[in-house]
Amino acid sequence: IMAISAFVLIDTTGNHTKSAYKTLARMHGVKSVCPVTGPHDLIAQVEAETLEELNDLVMARIRGVDGITKTNTAIVLNH
Repeated sequence: IMAISAFVLIDTTGNHTKSAYKTLARMHGVKSVCPVTGPHDLIAQVEAETLEELNDLVMARIRGVDGITKTNTAIVLNH
């Protein structure tokens, strides 16, 4: 079975970028997280076994991190 991969573009509020980064880096399902320049503060590469698991990871766990205000998820298509 192939895992579902996605990139999550993350916006944070105030000075929460560093603490959100540290929390995400320890989160199950998050393969990598990078602070970036541009319109977003962080980009996380995530993997899940199912769309339901991906939904829970993004909507409940990532969006539940203190200081995260918005996410935009791009699911990787088969290539």
